[in-house]
Amino acid sequence: MPKEIVTLSFGSYASFVSAHYWNLQDEAAGYSGREGWSEYADCVDYDTLFSSSEGRNGAMTYRPRAAWFDLAGSSGGASHRAEAAAAAAAAAAAGGGVAAVPTWTGGVDVHRAAPVARSAFAATLEQHEALDWDTLDEAEAARQQAVLEEAARLLDPAAAAAAARRRTGGAGTSSAAAAGARHWTDFCKVLVSPRMVVSLPGSWSGPSEHSLAAGWGAAAGGLLGGGGGGGLQMVEEGVDVVRLLAEACDSLAGFQILVDDQTGFGGYAAAVLSEVVEDFPGRPRVLFSLRQPGAWAGAADVAGPGLPVSTAQMTARARDELSEALALCRMSELASLYIPLAAPAVQLSSALPYMSSYNPALPFHTSALLAAAVDSAMLPTRLTGRRTPLGESVGVSDLHSLIQLLRPAAAGLAALHLCLPCPSLPADLQQLQRQLDTRIRPPHDSTAVTAAAAAAVAAEAAMHPRGGGNRGTAAAASQPRLVRGESVYGSTAQLTGLEQLASLTPGISGRDDTALRGGGASRAESYCLRGARTDAGPASTASALEALDSLLRRRAHRMCVRHRCATPMPLALPLPFPDLFSPVVSLHGDIMLSCDDGGGGRGSGTKVTDAAAGGAGNGLPGSVSTRAAAGAASASAASAALTAVPVGPGGRAAGQGVASVGVLTRLQATSEFMGWVRGVQARWTRGAGAAAGRAVLDAWDVGRDDATEVSDRLHELVGKFAADDDGNHY
Repeated sequence: MPKEIVTLSFGSYASFVSAHYWNLQDEAAGYSGREGWSEYADCVDYDTLFSSSEGRNGAMTYRPRAAWFDLAGSSGGASHRAEAAAAAAAAAAAGGGVAAVPTWTGGVDVHRAAPVARSAFAATLEQHEALDWDTLDEAEAARQQAVLEEAARLLDPAAAAAAARRRTGGAGTSSAAAAGARHWTDFCKVLVSPRMVVSLPGSWSGPSEHSLAAGWGAAAGGLLGGGGGGGLQMVEEGVDVVRLLAEACDSLAGFQILVDDQTGFGGYAAAVLSEVVEDFPGRPRVLFSLRQPGAWAGAADVAGPGLPVSTAQMTARARDELSEALALCRMSELASLYIPLAAPAVQLSSALPYMSSYNPALPFHTSALLAAAVDSAMLPTRLTGRRTPLGESVGVSDLHSLIQLLRPAAAGLAALHLCLPCPSLPADLQQLQRQLDTRIRPPHDSTAVTAAAAAAVAAEAAMHPRGGGNRGTAAAASQPRLVRGESVYGSTAQLTGLEQLASLTPGISGRDDTALRGGGASRAESYCLRGARTDAGPASTASALEALDSLLRRRAHRMCVRHRCATPMPLALPLPFPDLFSPVVSLHGDIMLSCDDGGGGRGSGTKVTDAAAGGAGNGLPGSVSTRAAAGAASASAASAALTAVPVGPGGRAAGQGVASVGVLTRLQATSEFMGWVRGVQARWTRGAGAAAGRAVLDAWDVGRDDATEVSDRLHELVGKFAADDDGNHY
């Protein structure tokens, strides 16, 4: 009997992260019905997150065990309320007229805004669901798929602008740049129950705007605490939705919560969760505190050095610093595990070097990155342990056990680190030989797709024999030479150390170094390695775990509890997922390199690419890629200097995205949080003591006694780390 997990999303940016998260779940569940993939996809228990029901026609419908709490208008052109849709239809049928007002005898002018249009992707996806694909011929099916892929590309402003530049030679890109996903419903593929979307009053303006209220206390003290009982009714409605989800579970494992908790949504989420804690005591709650890239840094000057600071800037800075402390104090009490998250604020991070298309200014990009990290970090709680051709998943856990591993070590605070895509794992020749067993050919194996490409070349040559002209000869000559996987040893980037993990928790480097401010000794860690690869293709779970243990042994030898999870199922990327990856990333996540021995010999300039053929799109059936190596590579080639080179059009077909990637994540409880909490405490003291900060707290109805309680709570958190250090528990 599976243990179900309920997912809650509070906030406009959280809605974006949640939409990407559920697209990833939907894509992975779809792989369970694909030929060759089902044995790998079935190692994940999808009933943990999805509920199923049988319709009137006998068909099964799957919906997320999730609730969205966002502002009215955040859903864009999608209506989740039947009464709202009926009212809009009645108004349209009446021709825009209004009912007479008995107390007014003058004229009435009606100003009605045009309804928000649905995204092209959502509309096309709905049309595809109505098609009978069994009756379509191959040409029509390919055309319909191309239309959907083009609509998906329009969701990404960067991709839409690049496509427009290719079509027009650089002209007419302004309209394309304006395209993109504005609402979370523009790209969410899963079926959402209307009862699970709670619309809060407010003026929605975008996923990056804190339009519910400016700061934590604005909602808690004003919107929710105002007279008339409106705020209490909103909280009760939210609690009822959570109860409905939780009581529908046969065996509730706990909650995972995505919150913009340093905005007004944080105050609302705290009011709802305080009731949930009382209704479901003992159920673990993992809370991801979502932050905009570069926001809440707390150290930068608001106007720059030497520049005058306006009153508005001082108030905004005080509001941010006070919100940070209030969110940490209140949410860390309500959550079993509190994980602050923010995507990198720079386009090319040294820790994420293979994501050249990543744009931190686009919520569509940053939310996708965070969703992939949350999905992979929590994957151990959804694994079944079923055996696959590459071995069974290792390190299967449950939500309670995962939290108990991390919570005692760092006062309920944890950091999340990500390696996406994960480079190839180091492997010796014996491991490679085991992986090259011809009886094991995963669908994402390089040698399997090489055979498919070879068949395509042979078919082309058969259609145009040499005696009938030189077309067949030219086609065969234009194809790269096809070789077995042994010949590409040393051709992909290697995971040489765990310092390649990028920190997604602002202020936490992840370094296991006691010389860091506040100490950096790691106390408890949970690693999840999914879809691991070597130069020979997908790695078995035994090989992946052995390689991970080898990297862990290089870290400082301290008393650190470590949980390791390895599963052969990679991160399957759905069609709406933005193409963030560099051209050096192949169809299935290999990071292709050129081998240069520096001597101009046979290995000099050797380039290994993935030449794609077949359908385009993210993970489409029928898409194949071939791996070619110019020149023979051997075990000695692994010691050659490796330089990343763009694969270019030969790596993936034009417009074709990456179908799947390997991912490595780490949840870390570290004493580095002691310095992090001290920073929050210092900013709280500075903000609460300033005139601008005191005015903000007064507007939030936070009295001096309440401010003292926040200071005491922060001091208590710091004391927990100091007590553990003095006791040498870790």
